[in-house]
Amino acid sequence: MRKLKLNHTSISFLPILVCIPLAYQILINIHFGGFELFREFIISAFNPEINNEIIITVFKRLNQTLLIALFSWLISIIFGIIFGILSSNIFYKIFNIPIFFYIIIKFFLTIIRSIHEIIWGLVLMQIYGINFSIGIIAICIPYIAVNSKVFAEQLETIEDKSFDAINQIHGPKFSTFLTLIWNRIVNTFKNFGLYRLECSIRSTVMLGLFGIGGIGTSIFLSFQTLNFRELWTYLWSLAILIILSREIIKKIKFNNLNKNLCIFLTAVFFTTILFTFSYFLYFIFNSTFVDFYSINWIFKSSSYLVFLDFLKLIIDTIILSLLSTAIAISLPPFVIGIFNNNTSRILIRFLAFLLRLIPPPVLILILLTFNNPSLSLAALTLGLHNAGITTKLLFTNLDSQDKRTYIAIKSLGTSKNTSWLLGLFSQQAKSYLAYCAYRSDIIIRETAIVGIIGSVGLGWQLQESLSSFAWQEVITVLIAYSSIAIVGELINGKIKTSLT
Repeated sequence: MRKLKLNHTSISFLPILVCIPLAYQILINIHFGGFELFREFIISAFNPEINNEIIITVFKRLNQTLLIALFSWLISIIFGIIFGILSSNIFYKIFNIPIFFYIIIKFFLTIIRSIHEIIWGLVLMQIYGINFSIGIIAICIPYIAVNSKVFAEQLETIEDKSFDAINQIHGPKFSTFLTLIWNRIVNTFKNFGLYRLECSIRSTVMLGLFGIGGIGTSIFLSFQTLNFRELWTYLWSLAILIILSREIIKKIKFNNLNKNLCIFLTAVFFTTILFTFSYFLYFIFNSTFVDFYSINWIFKSSSYLVFLDFLKLIIDTIILSLLSTAIAISLPPFVIGIFNNNTSRILIRFLAFLLRLIPPPVLILILLTFNNPSLSLAALTLGLHNAGITTKLLFTNLDSQDKRTYIAIKSLGTSKNTSWLLGLFSQQAKSYLAYCAYRSDIIIRETAIVGIIGSVGLGWQLQESLSSFAWQEVITVLIAYSSIAIVGELINGKIKTSLT
């Protein structure tokens, strides 16, 4: 018997099989009483509420959202560059600094990157209360670490012979270092840093759902009162903000920086650093810290049953991340491959945009109107949201691809779907899987969001512990979350390396 051989194309489709048990679990948990609410939610998308009062509220809330997002983005980019430099090998090679500091910084950044900004926000809100600053700090903590990782990876691609060639002229070390890294920093900022502004807006919206402020708070309040027309007004206004920010970012060019602009950017750079440090000190020394006690409760012999329950929550979180990743990987090529015509592609793009637009907490609350809380429902919610993101990437890559192979296969009389699979998608499958491996890192961290709302996994335990101010449990949950994220990142790193 011939062995079944797997390639990148088949691997992209295989995870769709997880939808079979998920669909069964969701079907048996359906309660029909909430379908009327769901129907009203869908219809309201085409009939949002528009009046003078809500327009004023929209502008006010969008202003708050944009302000938090811009501050978070600016601070995280600047400190991301700084820590990216400090966590790159080339910095230690040029200045002959002991590698010990490199290991410490990398470890520190890995830890804070492994915790999602929603978790940081919830913990900080319990300690310091709800205020404008909490949103900025909660977003900046993981974003600085994520940005620094990207900048460091780009700096570490600098070849040793480039360093040796510049070093042979015996120039000042700082000038040598700046010459080597400048173009990499600018290019990374253009290709990645500007995109992070949109991510910052989305994170601000999700934090708003938990009370930080901005358009997210209005969305959540509208849902609580079941005012779906008002909710869609806020969602469509958010969509306009995201689209406008994306278009403005595309127009920004950094190819020719004149002297005045360089002076302005330098002033912004150092002003932001000084302001951030001064505010950080003020924030720390003018707030009361909570005593966290100890975390040895989980290891006591009397806590054996507690340990088993906690282990189950960890396993549920891992399963949740795996199921969500499977949906995010396989659903886009599966749906596009089946419904492969111009009208269907327009509809798929629109649905993918809606899945990206609706925050996961709101999406799972909508689904909970006609289904019971379960691991399957949480996985479906997170998977659909991320499938909207992977769909956008797949369409972008397919649109820019050379279609001659597709046309040649189709001209042989092959069906349109098969021609698409062999002539288009098969050439994108490897890079698509590489991106999905990166996306799965984010999905692991996002399990906290649906876990909190959907009463699943460690997210549910975190919410319960925070509500009862059980800080020893909170710390244990954070350690577990961080460990899962770090292990997942290491595994995904190996997968991405094998695919590139």
